[in-house]
Amino acid sequence: MALLAEMDRRFEAAIAAQDKAVQIAMIASEKAVVKAEIAAEKRFESVNEFRGQLSDQAATFMPRAETEQRLNRIVEDITVLQKLTASGGGRLLGANASWAMMLGLGGLIITLVGVGVAIFVASR
Repeated sequence: MALLAEMDRRFEAAIAAQDKAVQIAMIASEKAVVKAEIAAEKRFESVNEFRGQLSDQAATFMPRAETEQRLNRIVEDITVLQKLTASGGGRLLGANASWAMMLGLGGLIITLVGVGVAIFVASR
């Protein structure tokens, strides 16, 4: 009977030790879960911040339709300039501008001579 009582006491001590170990493991597990939740929350905050930055950036981008419209206009302008260059239109425009400047200068000279003659005649 003493042997049975000793076994019973040892069995209860083993169960108490196991119960204590389980409690310690549960406390450690709860602490680990809390730490994991905090780490996950921080990660989600940084992900949300990154998403906000992407949204802000996307709001400042030029829409595709507008970009294509501008590029098409630039291509049209380049095509017109290439045709002008190929046909010698640039030289023609320059020649017309030169003639206009010469005519304007000639008119100015004639006007100045006329004013000079008028002053000379009036002073006599």
